[in-house]
Amino acid sequence: MLAKIKHLLPLILVAAAAILFSFNDLVFKHLTKLNISWWDFLVFGVPVEIILIIFFAGYINNFNKKRWIEELIPNSYFFPLLRGGLAIIAIAFIFLSLKNLPLSTTTMLVQTTPIWMAMVVYFFKDEKPDKFVIISILLGFIGVVLIVKPSAGLFSLFLLAPLVVAILNSIMNFIITKFSDDASPLSYALWLFISNGIIGLLIWIYVGVKIPNIQQLLWIFLGGFLGASAFIFLTYGLSIAKGNFARTGVMSYIQIPCAILLGAIFYGERPELTAYLGTILIFLAGIVVIYKAKINN
Repeated sequence: MLAKIKHLLPLILVAAAAILFSFNDLVFKHLTKLNISWWDFLVFGVPVEIILIIFFAGYINNFNKKRWIEELIPNSYFFPLLRGGLAIIAIAFIFLSLKNLPLSTTTMLVQTTPIWMAMVVYFFKDEKPDKFVIISILLGFIGVVLIVKPSAGLFSLFLLAPLVVAILNSIMNFIITKFSDDASPLSYALWLFISNGIIGLLIWIYVGVKIPNIQQLLWIFLGGFLGASAFIFLTYGLSIAKGNFARTGVMSYIQIPCAILLGAIFYGERPELTAYLGTILIFLAGIVVIYKAKINN
C-alpha cells in the first residue's frame, strides 16, 4: 500500500503545505487588525519557526547529535542563502502589491507561480511540460481567475509586483528541487528563516523598536508555528518531486478554495457562484496531476 502511494507523496505534502499556508494567511489577516507589521512578525515569529525546524530535525534523527547537525548544516550555503535572499525580495514586493492593488488581483497574479515553475524548468531544460501538466495548469489558472475575479481598470506598474513574487516563488521552489543535494529540506527552511529574521531585525531597529503585547505575541507565535509547519511540508514535497516538479507545483492551487472556506467561517464572506466553479476547476486540475503521477508509475 505504501509503495503504491509513494509516488503521490510530493503531491500530498505540497497540498498539505497549501492548506497550512491558508491558515497562516488567516492569522496574518488578524495580525494586520492588531497593527502588527511584517517586520514585527519576522522579529518575533521567526524564532518560533527556527526552534520548530531545529526540534523537528532532531526528532527525525532520534536526537543523534551528529546526524542532527548534518541535517541542518548545508553542503553549500550558497543556494540556501540565495533562497533566503529571494524570499526577502518577495516579501517586499507582496507588501507593495497589497498596498496598491486589490487583494483579488494580487492573489490571482501570485497564483501564476505554477505556470512560471513550468517555464523555469523548461528554460533550464530540466523538465519539458507534457500535455497533462499544461492541462492542469490551465484548469487551475482559470479556476483562480473565476474565484478572485480581479478588478478591471488597474493597468499600472504595480501589477508587476505580484508577478515578481510569483516568479521569485517559482525560482525558490526550483532551487529546492534542482539542488536538493546541496542541503536537506530542513536546512533550506532553516537558513531561509535565519536570513529573514536578521533582515527583519535590522528593519525593526531602523523603523523604531516596538514590543508587541501578550495577545499580539500569541498570534505571532501561532503564525510562526503554522508558517514553519507549512515550509517543512513544502520543502520536503519539492525536494523529493524530482522529475515531477511542474506537476507538484500545481497542487498549490488548493490554497485558494481553503481561503474561501476560512473566509466564510471566520469573516462571514459569501463567495459568488463563480468562486465555487473555480474551486471545482482547481480540484479537477489536482485530479489530472494525480492521474499523471499514477500512469508514470
